[in-house]
Amino acid sequence: NLVPADFAVSDAEGPIYFTLIDYASIYQDEEITFSTFDELFSKTDEGKISYAIIGWGSFITGYSRWANTSSIRKEYVGYDITCVDAEIQFGQPPANGVVAIGRFDPQATGEALSQQGEWPSWAVAAYTTEDYHGVTIHSWGSGLEFHLENRLIPPHIDELGRAKPLAVTDKYLFYAASVETVRQMIDASQNQYSSLADLPEYAAIADGLSNLKAYVAIISEGSQANVGLYINVNPQYKDKPIYLSNYVEPLLKNYLTFGSGLGRDAKGTYMAVVLYHENHDDALENFSLLEQRIKNLSSLIDYNPWSEKITNVDIEVEGNMLLAKLYTDSLSLWASWIYTYDNLLFHEE
Repeated sequence: NLVPADFAVSDAEGPIYFTLIDYASIYQDEEITFSTFDELFSKTDEGKISYAIIGWGSFITGYSRWANTSSIRKEYVGYDITCVDAEIQFGQPPANGVVAIGRFDPQATGEALSQQGEWPSWAVAAYTTEDYHGVTIHSWGSGLEFHLENRLIPPHIDELGRAKPLAVTDKYLFYAASVETVRQMIDASQNQYSSLADLPEYAAIADGLSNLKAYVAIISEGSQANVGLYINVNPQYKDKPIYLSNYVEPLLKNYLTFGSGLGRDAKGTYMAVVLYHENHDDALENFSLLEQRIKNLSSLIDYNPWSEKITNVDIEVEGNMLLAKLYTDSLSLWASWIYTYDNLLFHEE
């Protein structure tokens, strides 16, 4: 209910998907406590889910690949990585945004942003604030303006030299390319603007991922899981049964939206998959079709059988949703439909 529903509408700029990360649950289950960024990194290793997920975080929360070098520190923005419990990334770059859940202090952020000695001159000149429904929005002109000579420096200038609008409350952080989007996020958080929670297909996917106890996940339109069908499968091979049997068929029944995430339980690490269908019959048919695809097909990325990548399967159907735990040793497989366009979730249109 923190992301405006507008961002669920596809446009010509690219695919729509949302990345959700529940840091607090990861650290609780891995029994990790920390008070500084360096302490967190010293307690994670490549064998733990926390290590695999930190890089998926957003710049503005203090995570991401720039975590070591960014200015997301209490002295510059009033919070740091230790204040963030969860985040949602949404929208298509460069007009993408982030909402975070955690423990923030609006007064500390205001005081930190009043110290401008290390800011570039353009940021000092452009800085303004406005009060919107009791929340202070800090802005620096256009959040899409690049200043490549000033990167990863105070106050919160990102890797491309952008200073996007920022607002924090006691519980939430809002960050987007425009002040108008930040206003919409604040309105959504106060139930004054339609949010993703008002869209049944997205709310159901989020509930399903929560029930599967996914720590990190991507939610998207069903069409996004089919991108690889057009990129990787050359139409000239469509009449060759061996090609179809190895990589494409049987296609899953069509589904409207899906979620794919990463979790762990007593049986091991698993990919959490939730498919939202138009009806119960399609969901039920996909129960057996997904099992068939895992048993009989190979990956389009490395050509290895899915039965070798996925060691155990736990699938159930609830109403028009399919929920699955696909056990795997891979800590990155859950995102392969979005970033490498792999084929396991290919479906009928």
